[in-house]
Amino acid sequence: MSASARPNARARAGASSRGASFAAGYRGARYVSTSVAEALPDFDEKPAISVVPGRGAAVEPAGLAAGALVLAKVCAIVFVSLALIAVVRVAITSAAAACALETKAIEQDIETARTEGNDLEVAQSMLSNPSRIKHKAESLGMAAPSAEYTDHIVLPEDIVIVDAAGKLSLSQSIAAAAAQE
Repeated sequence: MSASARPNARARAGASSRGASFAAGYRGARYVSTSVAEALPDFDEKPAISVVPGRGAAVEPAGLAAGALVLAKVCAIVFVSLALIAVVRVAITSAAAACALETKAIEQDIETARTEGNDLEVAQSMLSNPSRIKHKAESLGMAAPSAEYTDHIVLPEDIVIVDAAGKLSLSQSIAAAAAQE
């Protein structure tokens, strides 16, 4: 819009009206009210603007930098990992110690059983010595049987009968028992 068109638009809508300044092409200033901006003289020439390359405005929050947050996260992960490794190591060490104690107790039980077994073998060999048994029997008034007793022992006939297959026969055994009486 030209400078001559602006006053006409202001006159139609009113000088203090914000709608008039928008209709005239003025969009307002950043830190200046619309009424003050409309009172400023119009410039026909374009203002000189120069572009300076570089980083734009900081968008990050005013708190910690992104690098510090990443470093804090990495440190937290490292500490948690070290704590887990330490817990696992302590658990394995305690399990190994418990296993070693149990092994030691079992070894002591085995040694005790071996000692008792050896003592029992010695006692059994002493007790089963034929000369000791003969001496103990004589001291109790016992003697070996003479040959006359062994020759005259007669056992009655067995009443249990087996059949041809080698199985016990109940009916034949009852018949043999009845005949013997």
